Amino acid sequence: MTDENLFDGNTTPPPASTRKQRLRDRWLLLSIAGVVAVALAIGGVFLTSFGKTTAEALDSVQRDPNMMPVNEDRPQPAPGDDTPLNVAFMVTHGDIPEEHGDADVVKLMLMHVPADREAAYLVSLPSNYWVDIPGHGNDEIIKSYAEGGAPLTVETMEKLLDVRVDHAALVTLEGMIDVIDTVGGITVENKHATESNGFSYPVGPVSLSGKSATNYVQERDGLPDPEADRAERQQAVLSAVAGKLISKDLLTKPGVLGDAMKILGPSFTVDSELDNDKIVSLGTSMRVTSGDAVTAVMAPEAEGSTDKQAYAELDETKLAELQKALRTGTMDKYAADNA
Repeated sequence: MTDENLFDGNTTPPPASTRKQRLRDRWLLLSIAGVVAVALAIGGVFLTSFGKTTAEALDSVQRDPNMMPVNEDRPQPAPGDDTPLNVAFMVTHGDIPEEHGDADVVKLMLMHVPADREAAYLVSLPSNYWVDIPGHGNDEIIKSYAEGGAPLTVETMEKLLDVRVDHAALVTLEGMIDVIDTVGGITVENKHATESNGFSYPVGPVSLSGKSATNYVQERDGLPDPEADRAERQQAVLSAVAGKLISKDLLTKPGVLGDAMKILGPSFTVDSELDNDKIVSLGTSMRVTSGDAVTAVMAPEAEGSTDKQAYAELDETKLAELQKALRTGTMDKYAADNA
């Protein structure tokens, strides 16, 4: 990227202090869209006038002191001062109810940020992953939320991936979709042609509005693998929203971006330890300069069934490789080997 790209045609960079402040403000604002990690992964300059919008967006995020497990039998945090960060994301349809265990969680993801903060990885877990839910026996991983809310879901993810989860976030898919019309629509790369409810999605680039995106992520009929393909569509929409938020075109429209952030903020509920200061600290600690540093990874699975109920069976060998990569800071190699 050239200076001309970074500074909108002005080839003379602003003073270092001004540039640092603008970069900090950009991280503050974009951190709110961390559900797709891209929001934490773009370097460059940002307008200082967004500072107030950033604060308003962060203040609108709901905090819940009861989202993390309290049991002592959990993986230990990585040693040392420079440690990786793992955030459990639970995506739900509809509004988040007061009793979060009643939410209809449809997607689980782990955002992994290595200790060097030079990349981010989004590990998507199949909703029908057949796993051991602590205290409840074997079942689909998505059932962990219905059985015990966010704490049990985090505990289940920790046991499955053998890593310590530092924070948890519950986000509404509708909240992410609601912002699509505000930012002027999104484009996704569609793998399987389908038609439903008056919408047509041919193979290739597909432009989506809020309504067509809602239908797109809910559709199952016509997909070769309804569960996996639907999950992939949801991830594609989430990524496209974040990509639009950090696009150069939108960054020149503070009013539009501010409106988008105000919509997104109330769609998040995070554990009470993930306060504004920690979000800011994470954002400003990131050292990446390109959205290419954010990589989406699907957790390994093998197809199987039990009692005639289709489920995603664990691939133990590949799962062990993923666990090791998360623990040892080698997710770059794992992602490359499993692209």
